[in-house]
Amino acid sequence: MTVDTVAPTVVIGTDDNALKIGDVAHLTFTLSEASTNFGSGDVAVTGGTLSNFAGSGTSYTADFTPTPGSTTTATINVAGGTFTDAAGNNNTAATQLSMTVDTVAPTVVIGISDTALTAGDVATVTFTFSEVPSNFSAADVSYDTTSATLGAITPTGDPKVFTATLTPIASINDATNIITVGTAWQDPAGNAPAATTNSVNYTVSTGDSTPPTVTITSTPLGNTVGSTSTVTFQFSETVIGFNPGSVTDVTLTRATLSNIVQVDGDTWTATLTRTANGSVKVDVVAGSYTDSALNPGAAGSLGPLNPAGTAGEPINLALTGSSDGQTVTVTVKDMPSGWTIDGATQNADGSWTVQTNAVHELTVTTPASFAGAAVLDVSMTWTNADGTTGSASIADNVEAYAPGSPIFAWSGDDVLTGSSGNDLFVFSQPIGNDTVHSFDAAADQIDLIGYSGFQSFADVQAHTADDANGNAVITLADGQSITLDGVHSSALGAGNFVFDQTPVVNNPGTMTLGDGSLLPLSGTVNNSGLISLNSTVDDTLLQVIEHGVTLEGGGQVVLSDSAANIISGTGPDVTLINIDNTISGAGQLGDGMLGLDNRGTIIASGTNALVIDTGGSVVINSGALAATGSGGLVVAGGVANSGMIEADGGNVVIHGQVTGDGDATIGNLSKLEFGAASSTDVTFAQNAAGTLELDDSFDYSGRISGITNDDKLDLNDILFGVGTTVAYQASQDGSGGTLTVSAGAHNATLHLLGTYDANGFKLADDGQGHAVVTYNPAEFTLTGVGGGTSEFAV
Repeated sequence: MTVDTVAPTVVIGTDDNALKIGDVAHLTFTLSEASTNFGSGDVAVTGGTLSNFAGSGTSYTADFTPTPGSTTTATINVAGGTFTDAAGNNNTAATQLSMTVDTVAPTVVIGISDTALTAGDVATVTFTFSEVPSNFSAADVSYDTTSATLGAITPTGDPKVFTATLTPIASINDATNIITVGTAWQDPAGNAPAATTNSVNYTVSTGDSTPPTVTITSTPLGNTVGSTSTVTFQFSETVIGFNPGSVTDVTLTRATLSNIVQVDGDTWTATLTRTANGSVKVDVVAGSYTDSALNPGAAGSLGPLNPAGTAGEPINLALTGSSDGQTVTVTVKDMPSGWTIDGATQNADGSWTVQTNAVHELTVTTPASFAGAAVLDVSMTWTNADGTTGSASIADNVEAYAPGSPIFAWSGDDVLTGSSGNDLFVFSQPIGNDTVHSFDAAADQIDLIGYSGFQSFADVQAHTADDANGNAVITLADGQSITLDGVHSSALGAGNFVFDQTPVVNNPGTMTLGDGSLLPLSGTVNNSGLISLNSTVDDTLLQVIEHGVTLEGGGQVVLSDSAANIISGTGPDVTLINIDNTISGAGQLGDGMLGLDNRGTIIASGTNALVIDTGGSVVINSGALAATGSGGLVVAGGVANSGMIEADGGNVVIHGQVTGDGDATIGNLSKLEFGAASSTDVTFAQNAAGTLELDDSFDYSGRISGITNDDKLDLNDILFGVGTTVAYQASQDGSGGTLTVSAGAHNATLHLLGTYDANGFKLADDGQGHAVVTYNPAEFTLTGVGGGTSEFAV
């Protein structure tokens, strides 16, 4: 009998007692006796996982993989009684196998004490490791050596911390810099970092510290919606980050930008399109761009330049820009005869040139006999700090009022200049941010019109303060202010202000608005002379400001034969009252922003139309509205007519109702069209060969007289076709009759004055499918025969 009472044993071995990232320990299990029931389930594991268990008899193997991201010691154990030998004896417990584990990747944090390095700065760079690095050196560190220098890397008292100095290189402007530590170094276990490590960004600005500026200029922009011009953004040097199409960079008032082109690093151009009536502004937001030295850029604005002053005395040209303080060459073209620029020389081509380092002080002087406005073509060139050439081109609208006349601010930003006399500066709601030069606090006055919160000097004082330069600033409303250059607020008194006083302008001579110019007027205009709007290409605007203009004196207002002449207001509630002047020519009268009360004469005399558009209000006419030119007269709305409407050589088209007890005449091959129900009587002149066109003949209640065989009645609301008839019924007293045109259930009844042959009225197609009534009487008429009817079916 064989006896075996010896318990089997097991010895655990490993080929790696110190495990790091990526290591796998190969384990051995050696039994003292063969076993048939020893398996992987008999092995207890901590700190990792067992895999690939294999073997038989007395020899077994397995792989051990440590837990990632751990520093916990791993153990391998086989407990007693987990397997048996051939005799059935249980094993004794094995001696536990322990292995050190470090599967945590080391890290480093890079700190920089100063991330905005300028000349003279030295920053400290600190490398702080999560574990003591075993082989860290300067070879592990990379950075941009063209913008800064990193000193020797020095250990500190803490073996996990190293430092170095970072010194910027002179004359460098670099916005993007980092320090990088690579992956070649290891921790004590031999683990490498998982990835490279970057510092935060630091900047190097050891070049210039002067902020860049921008000058915004544009070619002339028309006053009608849809007008376009080319706007130029000229920076003082190459800039970074500017985007004219972004609302965070450029803000627009009553306009849009398109066709944006970057010409070079300091110049952009774009197409500026007007989207509404009123002052157009383009503003570059401060800080929306930088130069290469990362200096934040200054704000810039484009508003129309409309300097105003007194004829015969210096008028500030309102020039500003990034060029101030530098020597600038200023060239002014399109100067009218007799005008001069202070300190400038006239060139052979008629232009004027001056060099100055204070463009904001430049002035122009007109002849004392001049009154009106003209647009000067101003160009400026200078050398920027970085050596590039800066330039600006400006359309400068100069307004010169006759000596003794009020000086008016227009409805946008403005610059006004006082004279040597007693001046009245008129500011009518709305204005912009205005500046007054040469204001004499001892003699001059300001008239505030339409500002309900300003009725006394106390109101003015409550809204007045000196700016940083000691200039008095009167804040009237949001975006509306008056700055009195060189005048302290303490110098102002009650005698300097009047409120809602009606200004008076006397014009016994000629007031001229040149092509593309603008001139504001308000109050009573006693015009016994001539006011001339001389547009040839560009919009030329006589702007009526609050409360409006009363035009008297028996003079003339002559608009050249151009559609770009405009007489308009600052809103549809502003009114032009023409007492006795004759307004003639072509262009826009109202432009949707002006009421009209005509007691004088308005004549459309050009080959281009004269368009009256009062923005929805009815034209009041107790005078004469006439068309003698082939361009004709167009009234966009209705007319309350107690005067005369004449189509005499030019067509008159009125789109709204014509009411009142006034009259209308048609002569000289002309047409009069009523676009809505109307009641005004119409007379055809002798041999007129004219046409009365009714868009609403059913509701026309006026009387028609003077029809002869060359005249027509064109009825746009009646279709010509089968079943359309015309019939005339004379009145019993023989004074006239009724003409009925029928189209099925629709009848138009027109009242005629005079004696007509009932058989003479006939229908035809006007060429556009509408019924037109012609009159072709017999060669002789039997006087006294009335009551006859004639009816023609088509």
